[in-house]
Amino acid sequence: MKTKQLLASILTLTLTLLFTPRASANSAQKFFRGTDAYGAIVTEENCPITVESELLTFDIPEFPNSGSNPGYKASVTAEYTFFNPADYTVTARLEFPFGSAPDYGTHRNDLTKYDITVNGAAINKTVRHTLMGVSYSFELETDMAKITDGFKEDDFFTPELPVTKYVYEITDYDENYHNACVAFDFSMSRNRKVFFDGMNDCNSLYDGYRLGRLARYSNKTLTVYVFGEQLDEPPKWIFYADEQCSKMADGSTAFVSADKMTFRELVMSIYPENESPLEEDWYNAVVDALNLHSRKDTQLDCVIDGTRVFDTKRANLMRWYEYEITIPPGERVVNTVTAPIYPTIDEGVNPALFRYTYLLSPAQNWADFGSLEVVVNTPYFLRKTGFSENDDNFEKTETGYKAAFDGLPDGELVFSLRTKKSAIGDITGNVPPWLAFFILIGYVAGIVGICLVVAALVRRKKK
Repeated sequence: MKTKQLLASILTLTLTLLFTPRASANSAQKFFRGTDAYGAIVTEENCPITVESELLTFDIPEFPNSGSNPGYKASVTAEYTFFNPADYTVTARLEFPFGSAPDYGTHRNDLTKYDITVNGAAINKTVRHTLMGVSYSFELETDMAKITDGFKEDDFFTPELPVTKYVYEITDYDENYHNACVAFDFSMSRNRKVFFDGMNDCNSLYDGYRLGRLARYSNKTLTVYVFGEQLDEPPKWIFYADEQCSKMADGSTAFVSADKMTFRELVMSIYPENESPLEEDWYNAVVDALNLHSRKDTQLDCVIDGTRVFDTKRANLMRWYEYEITIPPGERVVNTVTAPIYPTIDEGVNPALFRYTYLLSPAQNWADFGSLEVVVNTPYFLRKTGFSENDDNFEKTETGYKAAFDGLPDGELVFSLRTKKSAIGDITGNVPPWLAFFILIGYVAGIVGICLVVAALVRRKKK
């Protein structure tokens, strides 16, 4: 009887250790988004230039940390051999997107420290910025369309569009109501748009709209932007006991300011000095952000949603190198582009995993694409994740790893590095779920087998 109880206890403890989530003594962010590198894109339609070959070199002498990274040196270099088969000289403008700034670090000097060369000679380049998509994924046609010369034309937003910024302060409200809401009503008009910073509730009324937010989240400041046709009167704030605004409650506000300006003046008042994008790029990014959060094609088409529309984090902007190349008829040039590269950091495993992504799909817009060679110079170890079909193409070299492809491979180039070849106990972090399941089953079966052997030995000893 005691033997059976012992076996049951061991099995229960084993299952508990295997299937109980692991906790850390110090809670911290475990996953940090990096940025992708994409490759050069030609902007002209029906461009005859072909890519005879591309040498893609990743120089990764160090890993970034999740904090500040001054002097960070990791980069990716794309060396293209372009050929012009046409009987006329071709001048093409190229865009080389290399992602937004990562979640970690402050890399203010990474935009201009690398040269772009043609046949070994440095050429002029311009750093462009566009708004990143919500999913942070690259879409060739959508993102390319965001790069325009000058201020983009929009059906509503124009540089001279009138804007009023209202600021109020909450002076008192009944805190007995945990979900107390502060709101204001305004009349309907298709010639205006309204943005209430921090809004979390919007209702359509008979002849207008009601915008509100929880009073406890307001930080005592209420900010409203009115674009285009102005309100008949400034916002009149009403407090409610609930988010549904079904019961009025006590509360009061104090007027702080009402600043009138043009839309262009508003855009430049929130200009991110550290990144220093072109003025037209910053203007266009703000327009794209406001349109992204406008409730178009609905009854609430004059309401701009989203609590972070004017968030100027660098991670919201994709960076591009813009440059021109000229190739005479029947000749070829070697174009080299170097850009910083930042991995996505997964600190939920030990040792941490650093995943690098280079999107190959943008190269599909070239007239033809020849061979691709990939070189990874690094002291670290390649970790095959099982999720990338390119894993098996890499082979070990004296300086790191390399891979070769005839033509443009399907999918994207993704690889991961870590400081060790493998990690004990890292079962589910970097293998496919189906394989992790069978590994766990194997652990359980092994321990059960050991328990049965121990039980048999105990019975034999008693006899």
